[in-house]
Amino acid sequence: MRLSLPSFAFIILLLICMPLKSSALEIKQVVIWGHKLHSHTHSYIHAAFDKAFKHLGFNVLWLDNNDRVDGIDFKNSLFITEGNVDQKIPLLHNCYYVLHNCALDKYQPLIKAHRCLMLQVYTHDLLTRDVIRLDDYIYYQPCAKTLYMPWATDLLPHEIDEMKIKTRNKKQKYMVSWIGSICGGVHGNQDQINPFKDACAKSGILFKHLTNIPCEDHPQYIQESILAPAIQGAWQCEKGYIPCRIFKNISYGVLGITNSETVYKLFNGKIVYNPNTYQLFFDAINRAKTISLTEIYELMDFVKEKHTYIARIHHILQTLEKLS
Repeated sequence: MRLSLPSFAFIILLLICMPLKSSALEIKQVVIWGHKLHSHTHSYIHAAFDKAFKHLGFNVLWLDNNDRVDGIDFKNSLFITEGNVDQKIPLLHNCYYVLHNCALDKYQPLIKAHRCLMLQVYTHDLLTRDVIRLDDYIYYQPCAKTLYMPWATDLLPHEIDEMKIKTRNKKQKYMVSWIGSICGGVHGNQDQINPFKDACAKSGILFKHLTNIPCEDHPQYIQESILAPAIQGAWQCEKGYIPCRIFKNISYGVLGITNSETVYKLFNGKIVYNPNTYQLFFDAINRAKTISLTEIYELMDFVKEKHTYIARIHHILQTLEKLS
């Protein structure tokens, strides 16, 4: 199966990318009640929502529990929040709420009024529930009012097209870049990344671990790298969790590299996969020598069509419309 878009999909993509507001839901503004940028891992998800909603033509406020909100008219707002930061969120019956990992007791009146949509990531566990498939790896569970989907790249569709030009002219350094956290424990990825790092060292390639760098600089670091893997811990691989890192790295114009069979299948076998992360390095190095720019563009187009926050927002709004 080719990943390049057929002509009808281009038309759909154009409609998705056009700025719009949802009059059916009477949304006056979007309020991201959440983590301020760089304060928490989830802040980058909130930043991506902020960027995408603004691109779609919505007025967006990004607030947290420490902001003074006196005088703000929240009528007909769409709130997006996360369970660690929703303590002081306004609860209004004329608003909608998208809730991720929130304690639901205080939201019960709004849930009964069909004003709340629970948002969760995709894992294989949901397939045992009474769910409706909306798209690949995107499901809705009506009884729980829960939408399951992976996160996405932080680039907008037109920015992925612009990234293609940079990809064509990029100058690579003999290094591997990893942006973000590396952690141990049951849900961590340290044990899976270490063998990949060992293979880098054996081959004389620097493994560069980058943290706390501006989001706008991420694409440059990834593009300059000979490899940029998206390595997951054992729990994530077993459960089928899909990391946003794989979408970001591919949208920045590099080869997709994974130790997750689920991620490999999501990309229809067009990326490099090996559960043995030591061998994954050598598989990826060999593939990087042969992959064409056309193949990279096809992967970028696949992300552009299906795995941006623009696409995620459309699923959220469509589900809210059905819910309400």
